[in-house]
Amino acid sequence: MYIVIMSRVAVVKYFGDFLGEKFSVSVYENMIKAGIGFVAGNLSLNEYFKQLFPGGAVGIKTNCLTPFNATPLNLTEAFVNILRENAGYDENDLIIWERTNHELKKAGYTLNAASTGVRCLGTDVATIGYDRTFLNSGKVNSMVSKILTRMIEHNVNIPILKDHSIAGMSAGLKNMYGAIHNPNKYHDNNCSPYAANINNLTPIRDKHRLTIIDAVKVQYDNGPGYAPHSIDSYNSLIISEDPVAADCVALEILNRIRARNGKKSLKELGREVKYLDEAEKLGLGQANIAKIEIGVLAIAEDGSISEGKLF
Repeated sequence: MYIVIMSRVAVVKYFGDFLGEKFSVSVYENMIKAGIGFVAGNLSLNEYFKQLFPGGAVGIKTNCLTPFNATPLNLTEAFVNILRENAGYDENDLIIWERTNHELKKAGYTLNAASTGVRCLGTDVATIGYDRTFLNSGKVNSMVSKILTRMIEHNVNIPILKDHSIAGMSAGLKNMYGAIHNPNKYHDNNCSPYAANINNLTPIRDKHRLTIIDAVKVQYDNGPGYAPHSIDSYNSLIISEDPVAADCVALEILNRIRARNGKKSLKELGREVKYLDEAEKLGLGQANIAKIEIGVLAIAEDGSISEGKLF
């Protein structure tokens, strides 16, 4: 298990020119490198990645529930490029994964289960499926994807930030519902404490290395299904080793975006994200935003970095 030493979260905001549709691979690469630079502290990018990924396959968990508001292909490609260049990874040791092949395909990903190239596949592939051993944490009793239990040594969670009609927010912790066989059982009480317990299942907890939340276009209401009239631009990535701290900062951003669009906070609507406190009690990370070191970085088109503000 990788030990989180400090709850440090980078919010990287892009201020360069773009067409307003999506960021390029190179823009995402600059944003990730800037964010990792803050999270890594005194370590160089290469030193940090060698410490975080000392060997073994790396999984990249996407959120492809809704194809028009899924983890961007350019973001995963940017992270793959960085892992290859800065950690020396062979591309076939990198696995982009999701619950189903169908979800990946609908989001635009090219499936690949071959022995060459970056692998991209869903747990529903006939030769994969879920590990038959039930794992427990609190009231959660679930089988976990074999991609996580058997095929990878490290997992990087790359969800998108959006409103969720039941959980309140869908970001990092909620995205790992896609790793278990029975996610529909765990949505009562705004997914609390279930989202915390799911992330406390041994392979999910022990193989987590990094959370990178895409907050470029944030669906601030009417989620989790795609609702184009409820999307606002924030043009940022949220990056942290601490999965709870990353979600805590994401929640702050989501509520502020809701406010500037005339919406009540999730707490006022009875959709308070309570599972973050439960996750902290389980030792998964820091849920008190006052105790999180937040670095807001403004990055320009040429890659230059300056100090930024959340809003």
